[in-house]
Formats: sequence, C-alpha cells, structure tokens
Amino acid sequence: MRTDWIRTLNDSDGPFATVVLDATHDTADATEQYRLRWRELRERLADDGADESALAVLDEAVTAADAPDGTAGRVLVADAARVLLDRHTEFPPERGTAAWGAVPDLLGVLGAVGEDVATVVVAVDRTGGRVRGVDGTVSEVSTDSGGPVHKASTAGPGEGTADARVEETWKRNAQAVAEQVEKSVRAGNAGLLVVAGDAESRARLRDELPPASAGIMAEIENTGGTVPDQVDDTVRAAADEVRETRRGDAVASFATASGRGDGLAVTGLGDVAGATRAHAVETLLVDPAAVPGTELVVGSDPAAVGEKADELVGDTPVLSGPAANVLVRAAAATGAAVVLVHPDDDVTLTDGVGAVLRFPVGPAS
Repeated sequence: MRTDWIRTLNDSDGPFATVVLDATHDTADATEQYRLRWRELRERLADDGADESALAVLDEAVTAADAPDGTAGRVLVADAARVLLDRHTEFPPERGTAAWGAVPDLLGVLGAVGEDVATVVVAVDRTGGRVRGVDGTVSEVSTDSGGPVHKASTAGPGEGTADARVEETWKRNAQAVAEQVEKSVRAGNAGLLVVAGDAESRARLRDELPPASAGIMAEIENTGGTVPDQVDDTVRAAADEVRETRRGDAVASFATASGRGDGLAVTGLGDVAGATRAHAVETLLVDPAAVPGTELVVGSDPAAVGEKADELVGDTPVLSGPAANVLVRAAAATGAAVVLVHPDDDVTLTDGVGAVLRFPVGPAS
C-alpha cells in the first residue's frame, strides 16, 4: 500500500485526533444516528485528554459535510488547527474508533481506507469509444476516416472488398481508442483498466494495447456503446482483486527475502527500527493482531525511531507513540510501502512487524 497520501500528516506537530466512524445514511433518522455516533466518539477523545480546539475542528467537519448515499465510513485526522485528512470509505467500520495521541492512529487509518487503485474506464464499440481517466476526465474517441462501420447484410459482387474496408475501419477505430487509453493509463499511473463493450470490440482493443495495459484489463459485456450501470460493481470487484494480489505479492517477497539470508528482510521491533533509521525500508509489514503496544521514541526526523533514546544517534527524542503507528509514520516519510498482514498469511513476524529492505543493514544499526 502506498503511503504518499498520509505523508503530509508529518507536517503537523500534533497532537492528533483520529476518528473512524460509521457514516451510513440510508434511513429517515440517519443524520441523527450519525451525530449520536460522533458524540460517543467525541466523548472518548475528551476522556483521553483531547484538546478542545481539536474537538471543535472535528465538530465542524462532522456537521458541515454532506451525507453520503447508502452505507459508508468516514476517516478523519485533525490537530488543534484543522482537519488534516478526511476520507469517506465504501464500507463502514464494524465499530467506530477514536484515538488521541502524539502521532495519528495510522494503523487504523490504513485499515479503514485501504489502498487506492487508480482506474481507467472505457466504453468501446466499432465506431470508437469513451475513455474516463483516473482524474475523471472523459475523452470521446473516433477516427475521421469516414470509413464504413457496418458490413453488408447479404453477399453480392464486391461485398468481400467492402467487408475488408469495414474491418479496416474497425481496426483504425480500435487503434485510436487504444492510443487514448494508453495515454490515460500512463498519465494516471493506473493499476486497473475496465473495458465495457461487445466481445469483438473488446478483443480488438486488447490487441492494440501494449502488453502492460492489456494485462490490467477487466472486461464487461455491453452492446450499448456507453458505460453500463454495472461498471461500478466491476470496478470494485476488480480493484479488490488488484489489492489482494499486490498484498499477497508483498508478503511472498518478504518470505522469499527472509529465506535468502542476504539481509534484505528483517523482523522484530529492534531490527525494523534500525532499518527505519537507516532509511532502508522498502516495504513495512505489520500484523495488527500481533504487534505489541510497546512505544517507540521518535526524533525530529520521523525516521529516527528506536526503543531507547540512545539509539537516535545525532537526534533527540521529541515524542513517543505506539510502535505500529510510529513505524507507519516513518514509512510514509521515507517513501516506503505498508502491507497489513492477515492471520492466514504464511509468514511469521516477530513482534508483529517485518520489512523488506532496499539494502542490507546491520542489526539495530
């Protein structure tokens, strides 16, 4: 899971209020229920010593926002001055959570929001197509060839040549759509391409795409020439598959690196903290069910983390926080990815944490 979207949280000195709540709005009294859920979480924050200014910031955010349609969750991180992160999620949490501390509850944030899968959506037919980029921009694509797009319904003299011209027009149209699709995939760094259209049009487009883009393609049967109603369901299902594939690949990479003995995988709080201080972590793995409540100290550099203050060579501790959140914060600061390990994953993490490294470092370096 990429962490660039939480990196800006490091720009605030905190402390932070982190809230994950059910924002479902599907009944007549949904607004009142939403406010009652927030009131309960607000009381938890106040009991934990939350700053009244931070609570007021969250009060405004909760009451001012437009209610989503249907089931939804909401994730908020705020300091005393402003809301730093505000995300709606497709599914509500099983139970709301609220935390106040020197670092945000980043483990809770990542678990609730999940990984974003940049997606390009295409509706294609014989005449061209519509391409919706990652940023939501829609491009209409068709050629200006003026060639025929329909074959003759009955055979006759010269119909073979006419049909060949039709096939050539279809091919040119598919090439034009493929060119725009590839631009959109590259521009948005897309990890998923959803294509709706009849089987022949989808196949022609696939043939014209570079292998990398064809390899991330999910298809929907549709003959209407427009994006069908079920595209959102397909995007959700395909995105979930992409997320799980990425997560599984990361866990497998850690397992493989651990077995090589070349120092490119470490586990345990001490060794992971040492690799973090060296800015060596490429992927941080965290098992939320196994990571201890141990606190790590942190210096002025978010990556300067350790179990003891004297481990922060050249830096001075400025705060401390739960180990998992401190390590996720450091991962975001150093451009590392984070993977949440599941109970059924075939991997063992000492202290519930591990890391795949960019380069080997000594224990507790």
